[in-house]
Amino acid sequence: MTPDTVTARAGVRIPLGQKLAFSAGGFSMTLLISATSIFLLNFYTDVALVPPAIASLALLIGKVWDTANDPLMGWLSDRTHSRHGRRRVYLVYGAVPLALVTVLLFSVPRGLDSIWAFVWIAVTYSVFDTLYTMVSVPLNALGAELTEDYDERTSLMAVAAVGTVLGYVLGGVATRVIVSQFADPALGYLAMGATFGGLAGLGLSIVAWRVREPARAVTSDPQRFLGAMLETLRNGSFRTLLTAFSLVRLGFTLLQTMLIYFVTYAVGGRVAVETVLLVLFVIIGLGVPAWKVAADRWGKARGYGLGIGMAAVGVGAMFLVGPEQPLVIYVLIGLTGLGMSAHWVLPWAMLPDVVGAAPEGKRDAGVYYGVYGLSDKIMRTIGITLPGFVLQAAGYVPNVAQAPESLLAIRVLFAALPAALMLLAVPVLLAYRLDRQARAQVTATVG
Repeated sequence: MTPDTVTARAGVRIPLGQKLAFSAGGFSMTLLISATSIFLLNFYTDVALVPPAIASLALLIGKVWDTANDPLMGWLSDRTHSRHGRRRVYLVYGAVPLALVTVLLFSVPRGLDSIWAFVWIAVTYSVFDTLYTMVSVPLNALGAELTEDYDERTSLMAVAAVGTVLGYVLGGVATRVIVSQFADPALGYLAMGATFGGLAGLGLSIVAWRVREPARAVTSDPQRFLGAMLETLRNGSFRTLLTAFSLVRLGFTLLQTMLIYFVTYAVGGRVAVETVLLVLFVIIGLGVPAWKVAADRWGKARGYGLGIGMAAVGVGAMFLVGPEQPLVIYVLIGLTGLGMSAHWVLPWAMLPDVVGAAPEGKRDAGVYYGVYGLSDKIMRTIGITLPGFVLQAAGYVPNVAQAPESLLAIRVLFAALPAALMLLAVPVLLAYRLDRQARAQVTATVG
């Protein structure tokens, strides 16, 4: 059955049930991103015992052919004709395959030598990433089209952020809980992959069958794919937002990837990984309503910049924290989470405004979200793979006390570098000019 459609228009209010159903998609996406960003590299190095550089190179190689699939997916979905709509069709047919490949991602066969381990990781990660793109880009573009109202978009993304944060919490906390139930950690990760893959598939199915896709004309502009991509970069507001978003994404991915190494080795296991993750993501969730209020009062860009500045202070200070200061770690991770909660709401509420400010006939939401997703993917790839190369160069050896060089590398990758990247994003956001008044003027001018 195809849900009833509604016409997207300025000022339309989205029913709460629709917002909650849409949030199930964010839950699915971040559940998988949380598990892969936090645990995938560590699973390869400490459980599957793949050398860090080999694992990182396989992940990186798996991205080479994949660099254009986000904007390509957006371009295709803008031009898709189907009985399920141009966005929902990809959720309908992509949910189950994505669930299945998640299992393979966390199940490196035993006994593989370095070459075959490299092949396994590169292939499974490439397929996972492709299927992830197949559903995430249309999902995000659908969110941009549910309403054209400036404030209603913020409300939608605030509700959606609830699902997003729940996905991150579950992916971060439940992973260790599931793995700990098995004497063999490899079987534990396999069970986790099956559990999270199934939940992600279910969440995407909820969006596919419960969210009403607005009735819009399918883009018929024959503009070529590369031309459509370049058109997005001619939008100055989009360039500004994309730059800030990319810096923050890279910083936060490094933090996620290195957190388990920081807690295990730099602070000697004096705090539990799952407890740190729980504090981080619970604070992120609790902070979402505050950033909705901040955006309403000061504007989305200023609110985003304030939040990222707070996060930079919190994570940067952890560079100096030692094993004897567990309470300080929790305080600083809480401050980081409070600041990062702005990242869960505001950039995703700003992007539809940017798309709407584009000239009439050049508002291919799918392409915009595809380019956004491409940047997100590149930053996540760097954030996951760079640590492996650096750790290998610093002499990292899994499951033993680390040498001073390795400990310094862990602290830089976890704290100093993410803080620097986040601080760089703040002045970029202060240069963003598409506030509520400017957006209203654009709407009145270009329709």
